[in-house]
Amino acid sequence: MRKPRRRSAVAIATLAFGTLLAGPTPPATARTGSGPAGTGTQVTAPAAPAFPTFVRLPADQAAHPDARQEWWYTVGHVNARGHRFAYQVTLGGAGRPQVMIAISDKTTGAFYTESKSYPLDQTSFSTDELDIRTPTATLSGPMDAMRLRATLPVGEIDLTLKAQGPVLYDNGTGLIPFLAGTSYYYSLPSLATQGTLKVDNRTYAVTGESWMDRQWGTWDWSTMQKWTWMPVQLSNGDRINLWDLFAEKTEFPYATVLRKDGTHEVVAVTPLAGTTSGFWTSPTSGKRYGTRWIVTIPALDTSLTVTAKPGAELQSAFGGLYESAATVTGRYRGKPITGQAFVEQNGDWR
Repeated sequence: MRKPRRRSAVAIATLAFGTLLAGPTPPATARTGSGPAGTGTQVTAPAAPAFPTFVRLPADQAAHPDARQEWWYTVGHVNARGHRFAYQVTLGGAGRPQVMIAISDKTTGAFYTESKSYPLDQTSFSTDELDIRTPTATLSGPMDAMRLRATLPVGEIDLTLKAQGPVLYDNGTGLIPFLAGTSYYYSLPSLATQGTLKVDNRTYAVTGESWMDRQWGTWDWSTMQKWTWMPVQLSNGDRINLWDLFAEKTEFPYATVLRKDGTHEVVAVTPLAGTTSGFWTSPTSGKRYGTRWIVTIPALDTSLTVTAKPGAELQSAFGGLYESAATVTGRYRGKPITGQAFVEQNGDWR
C-alpha cells in the first residue's frame, strides 16, 4: 500500500479538525475517496469540495506493522425471531494483542463478557489481507464476506459481515490528530450480518446489522483523560461517528456524518458531559458511567436522545470500559428519527 507523505497528511487533517473545533463554522462536506464498500466505485457528490482521503481499501483492512497502536472493533445488533441481542468483538494488534468479547441479551438483560491478552507467538495478523487469528477470536475475508468468530465461557459468535453502502472516513479524510499523535481511521458502518450466536448452550440463528471501526497510528494513551464514543445508525440510512474526547486538558466534541450518497459532514457537537444522566457505578471497577445522553448538533438541527443500560462493563488494559448497545430517538435535520447505537465510555464520568 502506498501512503501519502506523513507531514502533508497530518497538516491537512489537523487543519480540517482544528477549524471545526475553533468555532461554529458551517459543516464541511467531503467527497470520499471510494464508493460502496468492496466495489472500488467512485462516489461523486455534485458541487461538493473534495477532501483528500488517506485510507486505501481494501488494502488497509490488513495489519500495519509500523503502527504503534491498531484496532479492529466490531459491534452489532442482531435478532433471532424476536429475541434480540447485541455483541462486540475488539481485536487489538501491536505490542501484546488484546481480545475483548461481549454478548448482550437485550430480551433478558443478561450480559456476558471476557477480555484476554496474548503473546505475539499465539496470534497472527496478516499484512496482505484481512486475516486476524487469536486463540479466542478470528476475523478474515473480503469486505463483502468477512467471517467473525469468537468464543467466551458461556457462548460463541459466528457471523458473516457484508459491507454495504459507502465507507465513513472519520474527519472526512480518514486521518485525525489523536492523543498527542495521529490516527488513520475509517468505519464500515452498514454491515449486513447473519450467522449464529450461542448463549448458555442454546444456539440462535440471527440476522441484523453491524458496524466496524478501524484505527491505527502513533497516539499516546497517557494523554487520555476520558471519552464518550458513539457509532449511530439512523433509520433513514445516515450514519454518525461521534466523539466527546477529553485529552491534554481540552474537550473535543465532534461528529462525522455520512449520507447515503457518500458525502461527509464534519460538525461540532454540543459537549455531552452536561447532558449525561442515568449514572451507574460499577461494583467491579468503581468507575461511574452515564446511561442517557442528549446529543445536540446545532448545524444539522439535530437533537437525539441516546439510552443505554447499566451493567455493560468490560475489563481491559485500561481497567473498566463501558460498552453498551443503545436506542436512539429524537429529531434529525428537523424531522423525527429513530435508530440504534453503541456507547463506549473510557474513564470515570463523575
